[in-house]
Amino acid sequence: MGAGAQQAYLVPYLGRVTDWSRVQCSAVIALVYLSMLIFRVVNIYLFPRWSDRKFTIVGSLTYLFFTIAMFAVPYFPSYTFALGSAFLWGMGGAMMWTGSAMQTLDMADKAGGRHGTGMGILYSSTHLGWLAGAIILGIIYKAVPAETSQLMYAAAAGFTLIGNILAFFLPATGQALRETPSLLSLLAMMMRGRALISGVLQFTSALAYGLILGVLADYIERTYGAEWIWMSIGLYPATRMVLSFVGGYLTDRVGHTPVLFGGFMIGALGLVVTVTWTSPYAVLVTGFTLGLLGSTVPVVAAAIVGDAADLQRRPLAYGIVFAWRDLGVAVTAVGANILGLSFDFETVFTIFIYIFAACALLSLYLGRFAKQQM
Repeated sequence: MGAGAQQAYLVPYLGRVTDWSRVQCSAVIALVYLSMLIFRVVNIYLFPRWSDRKFTIVGSLTYLFFTIAMFAVPYFPSYTFALGSAFLWGMGGAMMWTGSAMQTLDMADKAGGRHGTGMGILYSSTHLGWLAGAIILGIIYKAVPAETSQLMYAAAAGFTLIGNILAFFLPATGQALRETPSLLSLLAMMMRGRALISGVLQFTSALAYGLILGVLADYIERTYGAEWIWMSIGLYPATRMVLSFVGGYLTDRVGHTPVLFGGFMIGALGLVVTVTWTSPYAVLVTGFTLGLLGSTVPVVAAAIVGDAADLQRRPLAYGIVFAWRDLGVAVTAVGANILGLSFDFETVFTIFIYIFAACALLSLYLGRFAKQQM
């Protein structure tokens, strides 16, 4: 509800309270995901014996720090401080997600290996909070004048603090035994067909999230007004809240390939609607379809890790596959805005239509590696 949900408003917020360019504002959120990309794997080597519970608790504290830092930006408009806060949050975000995902996959093992369903529940819960936060923070963002926009971050920090407190009540998980192979072994692991294609699909599905964070909110505010941001953006987590569980369940029932193919095709069609129909309602449709895409691919990717990697290798396999996702968010958050300096929004969206359609075809090829271990 707090740090996660505020991301959709970060770029417009920084544009309100600073004189930074749109690309500079987008670079703040991009650095979060570039940092996550690095520390998805590096954290495994730095803290190989930390428990999954400790990963979750320590990582969650950086979420609180970031919301406080963004609250302070109008009073202390240092771009270096903003970037440093983003980098620290990325490190902690990678840590928290590794701890949470490993605990979820462990519970799924005990439930008969239903990794898709387990990860679907985790993502649905995450996006329930994202949705509630997007609505509440959006209402605050719209209601307050520009000179008091930081009140939105006061609310975000309060919601995040509740999550920090709850994290301390997680049951003990014991000392972790994580595999830390040599660099050559790590590279070989990254280049295996199943891991590589899963990573590429994670990268491209994350382009949808990057569009939400870096372009779509700004496009909505400029074209239809700020009052449409929370409604359009809210559909993204709302869809992911519902369909993450559905996607996980279907993954366990029908397999990885059909779920991935359907997600990418629907995501492409959603952008077609925005390009061909100039209406705020078209953006609502796009928010829904991008949410559907975002609800299927990460769940399937995590399920693949649960199915294809043993317990000691899982954290590293998860880090490798999801580092691609972070790269996708970071590249799109900045890259789409850079494209927007030379092309109109419709052209940017059209580029992503072709990318998502191509990935639907690539997901069919992934089925050839269904039995390959990571």
